[in-house]
Amino acid sequence: MGKINGNVKEEMLEKKNWAVIGVSPNEEKFGFKVFDALKKHQYIVYGVNPKYDEISGEKVYKELQEVIDKVECINFVVNPKITYKTIENLDPSQVDYLWFQPGAYDDKVLELGKKKGFNMVHDSCVLVELGKR
Repeated sequence: MGKINGNVKEEMLEKKNWAVIGVSPNEEKFGFKVFDALKKHQYIVYGVNPKYDEISGEKVYKELQEVIDKVECINFVVNPKITYKTIENLDPSQVDYLWFQPGAYDDKVLELGKKKGFNMVHDSCVLVELGKR
């Protein structure tokens, strides 16, 4: 059974290979801000968004499956329907940790993640947590 919040947040921030689902080239959007902040804090970050090939000189992947073997944590910056669909197709043996930015989850997402056994953070913004480091 996966864990929610609590120590999961600290565990996740120790992991260095992340995917950001919903990365954006728009510097005003959280998809860009999260991606950029993780990179600035020396994380290896894979951007995932089918709309883009590259952002800030970094390759952007069309789908998570293209990078899944390299990822320890997934940060979601998309609407809950996309988050849910992604988790439906995700196996906990592929990745342990899911971080849902505000607005990227709902009760159905949390239920599914818990049922599948993922370790999840949903009550916190990764930008705020990185700012404390």
